[in-house]
Amino acid sequence: MIVPGVGIPVLGRLLLMLALLSASESRLTQACPGLITSGCSCTDERSKAHASPAVRKRVSCSSEELSETPEPGLLPNRTVTLDLRSNLISTIMPGAFLNLPELRKLDLSNNRIGCLTPDMFQGLTNLTKLNLSGNILSTLDPGVFQELPSLKLVNFNSDFLSCDCGLRWVPGYFRTTTARLGDETICAFPKILHGKPLRGLRESQLTCDGPLELHTLSLLPSQRQVVFKGDRLPFHCTAALVDKITALHWRHNGQLVTSDPVMGVSLEPSVVHDCTFITSELILSNVHVEASGDWDCVVATGRGNTSRSVEIVVLENSASFCPEERITNNRGEFRWPRTLAGITSYQHCLQLRHPSQAMGGGVEQKQASRYCDRSGSWEEGNYDSCLYTNDITRVLHTFILMPINASNAVTLAHQVRTYTLEASGFTDTMDVMYVAQMMEKFMEYVGPLQELSEVLVEMGSNLMQVDDQILAQAQREKRACSSIVYSLETLAWPQLHSHAQDLSMISNNILMEAHFIRPSHFTGMSCTAYKRRESFSGNLGLEGAEPNQEQQLRFRCATGTHNTSLNNFPMKNAVALASVVLPASLFPPDAPADCKLQFVVFRTGRFFPFSENSSDPGEGRRGVNTPVVYVGLNGCSMWNRSDPILVSLRHTTPGHDPVAAQWSLPALQRQHGGWSREGCQLAHTDSATSTLHCYVLSNYAVLQEVPEFPHSPSISVRVLHPVAYTCTAILLLCLATIIITHLLHHSSIHISRKSWHTLLNTCFHIAMTTAVYAGGITLTSYPVPCQAVGIALHYSSLSTLLWIGVSARVLYKEAIWRMPRQPEGEPLPPPTQRPMLRFYLIAGGVPLIICGVTAAVNLHNYGDNSPYCWLVWRPSLGSFFVPAGLAVLVTWIYFLCTAFRLRHRVNKQRPGSSLSSPLPESQPALGGSASLLSTDAVVGNAHPALTPEDQYSLRVRFLTLVTTHFLFLALWGGGAMAMWLTGHGSLLFSCLYGIAATVLGVFLVVNHCFRRLDVRTSWLSCCPGYRRSQPMPAYVTTCATVSGVQTTSEQRSSSSTPSGISSVGSGPCKLTNLLQVAQDNTNNATRASAGTNTSTSTDNNNKQANNLGRTKQGSSQYHHRGEGRSHYRLKALRSGGGGGSMGALGPTEGSDGGSSGSRKPFPLLPSVASRVAMQGYRCSASRDNLKLAAAAEREAKRSSYPLNSITSTVPGAALNGSLKSSMIEVELDTSGTDHSQSSVGMKSMWKSETTV
Repeated sequence: MIVPGVGIPVLGRLLLMLALLSASESRLTQACPGLITSGCSCTDERSKAHASPAVRKRVSCSSEELSETPEPGLLPNRTVTLDLRSNLISTIMPGAFLNLPELRKLDLSNNRIGCLTPDMFQGLTNLTKLNLSGNILSTLDPGVFQELPSLKLVNFNSDFLSCDCGLRWVPGYFRTTTARLGDETICAFPKILHGKPLRGLRESQLTCDGPLELHTLSLLPSQRQVVFKGDRLPFHCTAALVDKITALHWRHNGQLVTSDPVMGVSLEPSVVHDCTFITSELILSNVHVEASGDWDCVVATGRGNTSRSVEIVVLENSASFCPEERITNNRGEFRWPRTLAGITSYQHCLQLRHPSQAMGGGVEQKQASRYCDRSGSWEEGNYDSCLYTNDITRVLHTFILMPINASNAVTLAHQVRTYTLEASGFTDTMDVMYVAQMMEKFMEYVGPLQELSEVLVEMGSNLMQVDDQILAQAQREKRACSSIVYSLETLAWPQLHSHAQDLSMISNNILMEAHFIRPSHFTGMSCTAYKRRESFSGNLGLEGAEPNQEQQLRFRCATGTHNTSLNNFPMKNAVALASVVLPASLFPPDAPADCKLQFVVFRTGRFFPFSENSSDPGEGRRGVNTPVVYVGLNGCSMWNRSDPILVSLRHTTPGHDPVAAQWSLPALQRQHGGWSREGCQLAHTDSATSTLHCYVLSNYAVLQEVPEFPHSPSISVRVLHPVAYTCTAILLLCLATIIITHLLHHSSIHISRKSWHTLLNTCFHIAMTTAVYAGGITLTSYPVPCQAVGIALHYSSLSTLLWIGVSARVLYKEAIWRMPRQPEGEPLPPPTQRPMLRFYLIAGGVPLIICGVTAAVNLHNYGDNSPYCWLVWRPSLGSFFVPAGLAVLVTWIYFLCTAFRLRHRVNKQRPGSSLSSPLPESQPALGGSASLLSTDAVVGNAHPALTPEDQYSLRVRFLTLVTTHFLFLALWGGGAMAMWLTGHGSLLFSCLYGIAATVLGVFLVVNHCFRRLDVRTSWLSCCPGYRRSQPMPAYVTTCATVSGVQTTSEQRSSSSTPSGISSVGSGPCKLTNLLQVAQDNTNNATRASAGTNTSTSTDNNNKQANNLGRTKQGSSQYHHRGEGRSHYRLKALRSGGGGGSMGALGPTEGSDGGSSGSRKPFPLLPSVASRVAMQGYRCSASRDNLKLAAAAEREAKRSSYPLNSITSTVPGAALNGSLKSSMIEVELDTSGTDHSQSSVGMKSMWKSETTV
């Protein structure tokens, strides 16, 4: 078969192709005969010049898992490209490429090559491209490429490449040669250069100054292991080979580990792998209990050491457990679970309900740890990683972590001093330790910052208020007290020089005095530390008005060796606490020209805790019972032949068996305490003072056996002048009399309801102010009670002023009230419903809000380092004096307006007429059911009109309130000035306070109790004998006129109105006994003539069951109008419920019976009659009564006929006037009105008016 157009058959073509392929394979095999078995391929590579046939070879051995390079003899001589990537080659033998002089490209990437040497590339003089990326190279030695002169491009990127001082030669090499470093070569370590190309780095960036960072450091096992005794446990440690001296060591609990076949410890030698890693193996074939603890693999290099550790817990076959336990300390509350012995338990610092929330965001939560020992007992836990729960401790710890420099030292010192103001409340030794550390840091900046010295002295003075036990514990743990003392006793040295030769700083508990002296001119020095004596010669215990300054220690120095006695101190009103006399021979003859001398006086020995482990068995009970005096020199020393230093010290508390001692830092190093008897002798002692002779410069004190040591000194409570307590007691007695009387007899005392509330609250808050002032104004030594006293005084003072203002407002409203005019025929609107609670919200709520806001802003505004328990000066301006001034201003505006109104009323009053005080918002006696939310409607008896001896007029009440206001202001001002001033000024104002308190109490009790007839009657009614001896007089009164009707002085007898109702106040209004009314009705039945006066008297021995009234002694005139047609039908309501009801033919307590002029008389119960029945009383209706009476009159005028028929049937009476039987019906309206309206608004219409 022949293909068209082709002369060769197809079969022949196939045979030709097979022959050519066989010839080609034969030529390839002849070119690379030794690479066939290794899996490499060898191909021809055409030259770019095209000048000659291709004779160059390309050998590819990639991904063949070769562990070493092919032998040089197997590679063609004309090989120009060798691809060995992605194999397992770890080392390259020297001269591995000697037979390849034509090699141009060498690819060794992605192998396990760890180190390179120059001899590996021998013979490669024509190599231009070298790829070493993807290996485990961490560094390259200098000169590694010196055998490659034709090199153009090189890459050696690695995941372990460390760009440090080992590669510092790289930038210079590539700058000076034609070779170029590829961009793929980037740094892996250190972290600061991670990801940056090596070719872009400078030599200065390639350093080894930073911390040691290893690309590989692992320990297996890496987690805590719990094994049993006798188990086998291997350890394997791998680290990066940093340099030639890198080595691995093992440690157990800090001790170096070596091979010990007896204990089953086998340590294998370290092995280096691929010039990059070093490994070591440790095997515990027979684990013992002693193997428990931390096992560390330590990597030692020329650049430093690092390690990895793992905890091993070895358990006995019968292990015990630590019980569950809850621990509460200054770091929080921790609940340690039941834990196996030998295990360390961990707890999160924050005991959250959902711990995962606290660990969110990648933030590692801090933990506390605690070890359970082999015996099943808990050891002390490690809580250092947790924050403090106390705010002060946490803030002080924050200060410790802050950097301090010259620019912020003073600011930080003031902040720390602010927190030490509360040192008396320190409950943690860490507070003292942190302050001591801060003082050490501040000492570096004392020289240029003199203000810093004063702050440090105040800081140390405040720390002396810390409890003795806390200071002693802080001294035992960190020697915090010694650190504080050292800081204070070296404080003056940097600040004394030729231009600043004196330094003096004072505080409440620490005194410092320093001088720059010349020893050649020194003639001796006598110095005395003293404090101000308490005011009033100490007899009254009242200190001055500025106790902070008087509590401060003061220093007085003089040249020469004066014999100063503590008991005969020449300064007036001062008490000497300590004195030091330096002899003239203090300095040696060869002393320097300049010297620095310093004195430091500590009020107590709290910074100098006594030794608990003393060799003397009797010294364990001793304590520092005097101030501590320090004398020190800087720049010179004391002459060993000098006369002794005389030190006199006053005893703090009574003690016995005194011992002279000196305290120094060298002594502190020798023993736990620091007090030593060497160098000081006790020259003289008595019950109050001791004198010492000392031959060394140190801290001097007297140690005595004090009962109940350690013992905190008793806190002296300052007292006021006795006149203040006496007069306050008198005032409280008077106020208590007023309050108790008006509470128990409120229903019997005729006082308006608003006046009753304002009077009681004013008296109560005056009593509260004076009682708190006298009992707690001086409790400055007790911070919490002092703050409570300040808040109570603040509230009661403001509330008293506001209640007086409310009283002034009530009087002003009464003065301006007028009777509203209503058109004829229109009903009078009901009174406005206004609750009494509004007064309490103003006078009680406003002060409560002010005090609450002031305390919430800063509770320390009350009694914070003040000489008395009151507000600090600046906060008091806005929280007390401003609102108090506004209250006084508003009160006096009401006073002036009320005075003007009263004066205007007097001018308009007609001569000879009596103008009764109006009662716009006042009511008569309070009912027993009155409450704060009740309205201003009348709740008491409707006859409030009393004589001037019983209820005061508006003018009298106004003058009483003004006088009360004046006296209270004088009392408050006198008490304040007595605390602010000192000496005779304080005594003067204490007496003024007492006078004001006494006058105020007597004035209030006289006006509100003794001068009130109803109060005296209520007091006397408590005596049973007085009630039986009192007669029952008739209650005769005349009704006042309203709106143009005649007054009581213009009484007239009017005829019956067309509607059968008499106008308000048109005639006499008399109340008499109900039996007499019945007897008069009997006379009317016999057609007695009108206007006849009848005198009757009932028999007091009448015992009829239905006669509940009482006979009237004497005779009374009865005026009748009309003929016998004017009969009454009286219906007696037997029930006492409902408004305006009467019980047993008489008005109940709180009813308005007999208050209206249009009402007919009816008898009173004995209790009511004994209270209100007296001769000459006038009836003055209240505003609400008048309104209701006018409404009833208009309603009656619209009626043409009486609504009720009037019948009266009274049997005949005996000749002696005895009433045998009677039937009286009185019909009253009880249709749901209140007590005042129902009593006044009676709808019974009378056809003819008769006055009985």
